[in-house]
Amino acid sequence: MDRKLTIHGFLGFPFCALCALCGRSLAAEPWHLNGWTARAVVDVAPGQAEPGANTAGVRVLCQGRAKADGSDFRVIDAGGKPVPFQITFLDFSRYALISFQAQEPKARYFVYFGNPQATRAPEQIADAPPPGGGAPQGAWVPHQGLVLQTLRRPEGENPKTIDEMAKLIAASPAKDGARYQRRVEDGFNPFGSSDGYISIYRGWMRIPKAGKYKFCTVSNEASFSFLDGKELVHWPGRHTVERGMRGEKNATVELSAGLHYLEYYQEEVVLEQMAYLAWRPTGDDGPFEPIPESVFPAPLDATVTRYETPEGKTLPAFEPVVLDSIWPTDRHEGQYTRIRFQAAPAIDGTTYHWDFGDGQTATGPSVEHVYLALGTYNVTLKAEGSASQGETRWPLTVFTIENVTDRFEEGRPEDYAKVARSYDLSKLDAPSLRELAHLLAESEDASAALEAGKRYVERFGSAQPATVPRIRRLMADCALQLGQGGVEEAIAQFEASLTSDTPATERLDVLARLIRLLGIDRNLPEKAGALLPRVEAAVKGAKLDDETLAAYRRAVIAAADVLLWNAKLDGARELYDRAEKLGNRFIPRQVRAARIGAYPNAVREYIDSGNFGAALDLVDKWDETFPTDKPNGQTLFWRGKLLLLRGQPKEAARYLARAIGLAPGASFESESRWLLAQALEQAGKPQDARKELARLVASGINDAFAQRAKAKLADGTKPNGK
Repeated sequence: MDRKLTIHGFLGFPFCALCALCGRSLAAEPWHLNGWTARAVVDVAPGQAEPGANTAGVRVLCQGRAKADGSDFRVIDAGGKPVPFQITFLDFSRYALISFQAQEPKARYFVYFGNPQATRAPEQIADAPPPGGGAPQGAWVPHQGLVLQTLRRPEGENPKTIDEMAKLIAASPAKDGARYQRRVEDGFNPFGSSDGYISIYRGWMRIPKAGKYKFCTVSNEASFSFLDGKELVHWPGRHTVERGMRGEKNATVELSAGLHYLEYYQEEVVLEQMAYLAWRPTGDDGPFEPIPESVFPAPLDATVTRYETPEGKTLPAFEPVVLDSIWPTDRHEGQYTRIRFQAAPAIDGTTYHWDFGDGQTATGPSVEHVYLALGTYNVTLKAEGSASQGETRWPLTVFTIENVTDRFEEGRPEDYAKVARSYDLSKLDAPSLRELAHLLAESEDASAALEAGKRYVERFGSAQPATVPRIRRLMADCALQLGQGGVEEAIAQFEASLTSDTPATERLDVLARLIRLLGIDRNLPEKAGALLPRVEAAVKGAKLDDETLAAYRRAVIAAADVLLWNAKLDGARELYDRAEKLGNRFIPRQVRAARIGAYPNAVREYIDSGNFGAALDLVDKWDETFPTDKPNGQTLFWRGKLLLLRGQPKEAARYLARAIGLAPGASFESESRWLLAQALEQAGKPQDARKELARLVASGINDAFAQRAKAKLADGTKPNGK
């Protein structure tokens, strides 16, 4: 599985700012509009985005209280007068982006909503016109703010005209999200899945001086752009970014100094994502460059400090914030996602009840929750107290996270397991309970994983017959790790999970896992070796396509790993050589050396970005492509280091110890010993950790890791510095 990056509606909301303002006085202010049930109290931040700015932009969490068409929104100033405004984005079940006239930049404003009988306000300017329609019209128009919004892309051909693009937008089944930003540039969808979406940028540019300007577009799939309702650069139809990377898709326009209205539309199906508009401000030939953010005038920053009812009660509000996500390393499927939910403002004396929509609940103003499976969950917050009462919801779509970034980081299995161990197993649905068993196994809690597997079979065994074999294999796997039950019984469980319909690829991967469990985890190399003929039998008669051949290689490599772990290097090398030659075209020695030499740097880059899952995938590829390099110990070192970074110290210790034993004197020996001491400490073996530190010091190596070891031994602190 590519460790790409994708949760519906998490980004762009200054939630920390809202929380920071929770300590403000909650003294009641006059209620201006009869018939309205909710309002947001909005403060415009001191200071202006630029001289003369009179537009403020605010994000309002309406969370199902507003009308679907937004006709009940009103903006009122502190004196009770209506203020002109435009709704630049609305998903009534979650939030709205509103640009409004702010004549008094430091003043307080009120955004009212929640009146099913209301009709559209006369001071609300028209909605955005269709693509290519130019700037919105009205007595007052917000001249600050570029808004990016993304939508779900419906099925259909890549649009070849702007009319076809408009139809695609109109047929969108759902909105992902929106935010104010100061560029037309994104390589992934910041609000939802990066497959099958549409990007729409609308807003203002301030051209610094009159003259000719060149613009170019770089997009994956079709893109269309306009300035002041006139065609700028269109690149219709199906294509990738390659033919636009050097600015090949460009246009030259004559522009006056001042404000111009920009529209940019891009649709994405699958694979690489890109939406990018660049310019050359001189208009002559030459390289294009990013458009400076200063060209896009930003609105004044406005923040909601609280939500209120006519009775003076504070309405609870929240927006999910993704903390991180992890993918299983042993399976090329599945995803676990950790979310923080925080009531804002949190009022003393108020009890907050959370229902996460997956059968699990919690209490408290701030909670974390791990979603075990992808899907849509209706999250509910109920507040009970004298100053704050009410119930609010959020339709949360948890989808595949495709890119590890500063916003979407990679978590650690053990951190997730700490949250998930408290789950009520009787209330999890089938996908979530199944994934819980896998999560607990990967977090090195075989006992809890075994219990979750048993509960799954009890509850869903008859209704989910296709998934039961995998769970039974997981249970047998955990039983072997725990030493529970006989080895023969565990083998029988594995074999019973393989049916006549089991594909050859899956059958071979099961045998590979069983070979490793017996030969390495249980130290029974003879029993593991006896399974190799079954690998050969599984291949006979099977269609040797690329997937089956790759699984065959993995099974042979597993048998070689058992020999490697048991110090039978000659036999291991023979099997590794055999695996490497299976269906592999000849690779010249120089090319081979260059490829192997490139892996460590690529792994380091993933580590620096926090993308440990992708790094493990790369180590898997290294092992499968060049298994004869495995006895050198380098892939074992990297795997151990990555497992330690993911919070799997027991597994990490095994690989690091084996790397040290295979390659004494290697360049990674010192770091391996230091990391092994950390892994042993985290696995609850402090004495073994200190012994490993002493071995590092006694090795005669005098580098940074050896110096750390000396310091730790001298001051008596733990290897991990805690």
